[in-house]
Amino acid sequence: MARPIHAFVALCAFTVLFIACPALSQQLPTRFPQSSFVKGGTDLHRAARSGNLALLDSRLKEGMDPNVRDEAGRTPLLDAVSAGKLDAMQMLLAAGANASAPSSSGRTPLIEAAERGQLAAAGVLIQSGVNLNAIQRGYGSALETAERFGHNDVAALLRQAGAKSSGRSVGDTVCVRPWQGDGYCGKVEAVNKTAFTIRVTKIVGCINGCSAKAECSASRSVGGADGIQVGEAVSTVSWCLTHTGVQP
Repeated sequence: MARPIHAFVALCAFTVLFIACPALSQQLPTRFPQSSFVKGGTDLHRAARSGNLALLDSRLKEGMDPNVRDEAGRTPLLDAVSAGKLDAMQMLLAAGANASAPSSSGRTPLIEAAERGQLAAAGVLIQSGVNLNAIQRGYGSALETAERFGHNDVAALLRQAGAKSSGRSVGDTVCVRPWQGDGYCGKVEAVNKTAFTIRVTKIVGCINGCSAKAECSASRSVGGADGIQVGEAVSTVSWCLTHTGVQP
């Protein structure tokens, strides 16, 4: 008879727990998503994008994590920067938002500001002590991103703050050597998205001339009597830059 009694006791305990659970759940404090990724984002993300400071302030005071991430790994601060909502940015930073936190793709708030030409947003992030030299694959640093998208005011601000290039910024020495180790090197004079203007300082392995990929040499040969020469400005694309070295 022991087994039926045990079963009866277990059934009773389950019944009591089933009845009590709704009451217990009503007494538990509301907890907002604190996991690394939240599908669809949170109220913080939506408030940051829209600049709804009342909602943003309310959710932060209720205990929402200012560094909560959506399914793309984006933080509310990254969304606020993207939308150019300075007040929302400052509220999030004051609440402890990480100014350097990258998305899943490596996009940081500063790189976002650099691509969009958000000068004021970049200034707020710099003042917060953000990592100036974080790199996103395919974009490089915030400085390089600002130059590629033609936001020279943002690039100047970043340089003034001490931002460094990872090797493909204006003034850096780069080499264009995508074919059998031959090509040319020079200093970057201008950047426009994926297009680089390079002032040639050295011909590499093509003294007597050699052919090059059209996109890497403006459809010209390199070296020789009629090819690209030292001192010329040549247009090339970013994926032709196979060797870089930042100048002091």
